[in-house]
Amino acid sequence: VTLSMKNMFGVVPGAVYGWPKNVLHWSGIGASIIDINAALEVPRFNIVDGIVGMEGNGPIQGEPKHAGVLVFGDDPVAVDATCARLMSIDPWRVSYLSEAEAFLGNIASERIAQLAEDVDTLRQDFRVLESFEELKITPRAAAG
Repeated sequence: VTLSMKNMFGVVPGAVYGWPKNVLHWSGIGASIIDINAALEVPRFNIVDGIVGMEGNGPIQGEPKHAGVLVFGDDPVAVDATCARLMSIDPWRVSYLSEAEAFLGNIASERIAQLAEDVDTLRQDFRVLESFEELKITPRAAAG
């Protein structure tokens, strides 16, 4: 999922790491996301514009999907976990999120202060590539 933590790729200079940050992709996107977020001062406030998201094979071949949400927070892991849940993706199954939960923020819904709409009322089924189907929320995981 490309959300607030992945957005930190933007602070890494393309002149050094190539475009579109190929070295980071070849090293492993998940590990690179964790490394960048751990090395840099974590943003104090994160905003994910989910009014129109993307599903499928993003970022070039994906398709726009109206989600109609904005997600704000001071914990990038919690923001991204909440966004994943809104897309019917289990954040515990997203490797960099589950690893980041150990030292960068919170994934567990009971540790995230949800101040507005209930995630379950806004959840949509975002289409993912077949190779990522295991990331989808199962009925048992929907409660967490």
